[in-house]
Amino acid sequence: MQAFARWFDLRRLFIGAVLLILLIPAIQPMTDPDFWWHLTTGNWILAHHAVPRHDLFTYTVSDHRWITHEWLSEVLLGAVFAAGRLPLVNLALGLVTAAGFLLVFRAIDPRTNFLVRTFAVLLGVAAANPIWGPRIQMITFALAALTYLWIQRFCEGRSRALFLLPAVVLVWANLHAGFFTAYGFLMIALAAEGLKLLLRRPEAMPIRRLRQLGLVLLACIAVAVVNPNGWLIYPYALQTLSSPVQQKLIVEWFSPNFQMPEIWFFEAMIFLLLVGLAAARRIDLRQLLLLLAGLALALHSVRNLPLFTVVAVPALAACAQQALDRWGGALIRRRPLPANVLTLALNTTVLLVLALAVLVAIRPALSERTDGSLVARDYPIAAANFLNAHPPPGHMLNQYGWGGYLIYRLYPKQPVFVFGDAAVTGDRLLEDYARIVYITPAEPDLLDHYDVNWVIFKADDPLITTLRQANPPGRPGWFELGTYGQAVILMRDNAENRLYAEQSRG
Repeated sequence: MQAFARWFDLRRLFIGAVLLILLIPAIQPMTDPDFWWHLTTGNWILAHHAVPRHDLFTYTVSDHRWITHEWLSEVLLGAVFAAGRLPLVNLALGLVTAAGFLLVFRAIDPRTNFLVRTFAVLLGVAAANPIWGPRIQMITFALAALTYLWIQRFCEGRSRALFLLPAVVLVWANLHAGFFTAYGFLMIALAAEGLKLLLRRPEAMPIRRLRQLGLVLLACIAVAVVNPNGWLIYPYALQTLSSPVQQKLIVEWFSPNFQMPEIWFFEAMIFLLLVGLAAARRIDLRQLLLLLAGLALALHSVRNLPLFTVVAVPALAACAQQALDRWGGALIRRRPLPANVLTLALNTTVLLVLALAVLVAIRPALSERTDGSLVARDYPIAAANFLNAHPPPGHMLNQYGWGGYLIYRLYPKQPVFVFGDAAVTGDRLLEDYARIVYITPAEPDLLDHYDVNWVIFKADDPLITTLRQANPPGRPGWFELGTYGQAVILMRDNAENRLYAEQSRG
């Protein structure tokens, strides 16, 4: 008991407490609007034993080629959802995210003071707070953290686990297109280590190991084509990154808005990194280049904040440790608290109380229902219930963020106008959608062009107000079929729709 008490000291208590707290941002209720169409796609693959090649869910672009780059994740989502519904999905993806946090923690030099390590991780997680949650993107976050850790240990000569990375990329390329992150990390490491060798730096790795690093990169590039779409996975990812329409219209592609309180931790981390770099006597070139790349990505798009966390936390901890070594020696040498049976009991009690508090905090995620209040807050449950019971004639125009949920509820009976896979819907449809919802002069013609017969949007959306007031000459106006929670359904004012409205209300 005495030996265990000495092992379970204040340092391990603090680290364990922080890792427990990090389960709260990791295990969240389902808020990702793309989850619903991912789930429907996974169910389709499981039912048909095939991967879809063309759009399944819209009437607007049903002829478009679909690069189903997340097919394996979607199959896993379908299987997990069938086994445990939303609570199990939230838990499974939350544990993936938590694994990423742990890998980021492991990437910090173990000689770093434990307070520096834990506070760096806490700040890094807070900096990317807008993005955490149960979503497929968290797989890329966790695997990016693993890639960073393996590259770091290989370059330091501490591990050969990097040779397993091609096998990881083989799976990763079928889970999410974020496998390109591995290429970026490897290329930066190659450039940095090659420059060290060229400059004859004493810390440069041997040329043999530099070649091995390059071979790992080539192997990763080669194995990624082993997916249902083959080499087309490469232009797909580039198309997504280079689409100006997606980055202009989709919120998570926006640059961080520093006026928003949830971005202030990211801002604070940038300032702390600047101070740390100024105070540090040295920083590894590879670590610096990865940090600059991660910062550039995060400033370009808020969805890249998790990648910034992967590269920024170890760099911040390294700089903070150097500053502590220079100016905080007395704090480091302070005598630790004695470890005995009493401190063991206190530490254990603290962890148990904290674990109970964490369970209370994550309870909403572990009790979420598809028809519950959390889902109803974000999605048109009541409207979908009505549409399922009374399928309306003609085509819909739906709100972009509701497309995935309407697919989940109405497929295959009713195709949607647009949904969350912006790459398959294409830039032209997204531009037309924007012209409609932002009430441009082209809006009435586009509604006619796409043969829209009814509209489902939020009650306070400007489009709903405009259509209620619309009475264009030579065109039918619109009438309100009904309000269902936060959703309003409007229909073109013609005899067929009036008859449908009477029958559905009856």
